[in-house]
Amino acid sequence: MAEMKRVGDLEVAEDLKAQRRNWAFAVVGSAVMIMVALAGLLGLFGGAGPLSRATGGDQNDTLYIQEYERFLRFGKPTTLHLSLDTAAAVEGGEIRLWINREYLKSLQLQEVDPQPDTVEVTPERLVYIFNAKEGSEDRPTEVTFELEPDEMGTLAGRVGLDGGESQTFEQFVYP
Repeated sequence: MAEMKRVGDLEVAEDLKAQRRNWAFAVVGSAVMIMVALAGLLGLFGGAGPLSRATGGDQNDTLYIQEYERFLRFGKPTTLHLSLDTAAAVEGGEIRLWINREYLKSLQLQEVDPQPDTVEVTPERLVYIFNAKEGSEDRPTEVTFELEPDEMGTLAGRVGLDGGESQTFEQFVYP
């Protein structure tokens, strides 16, 4: 209830409860805006920032996820960089690198660099086969997948080498 208070020649309505509620709302609103701005600077909404990019595994592993984005935007291209220890990855003159189909259902695969010689489709994964004959100069040591998210939400990715190690990673796609 507003009380009338006399200030000089003026009568001013004063409601201290309402003023306190307004001040509390302003403080909470300011704190929320500051937290959203900090989250953006840290990379929580994609782009640059320490939270936005990640790696998977160890650099000494046969298969290492060199870089991927944790937070994606729907319809905005992203890149998955893989690094291979070709000496350990080659089996029978080939490198057989796979990625799980469940992950790829939520994305459009734009490009694989270098181009695989063949691709095999199994119920659980797509296997990219690269020719890697002994002494071959063109054995890939890095493979890059250019992807574009088709669905929003959490994506669970997994990449690996046939008969070898695998790495898992998660990404979140914002609208």
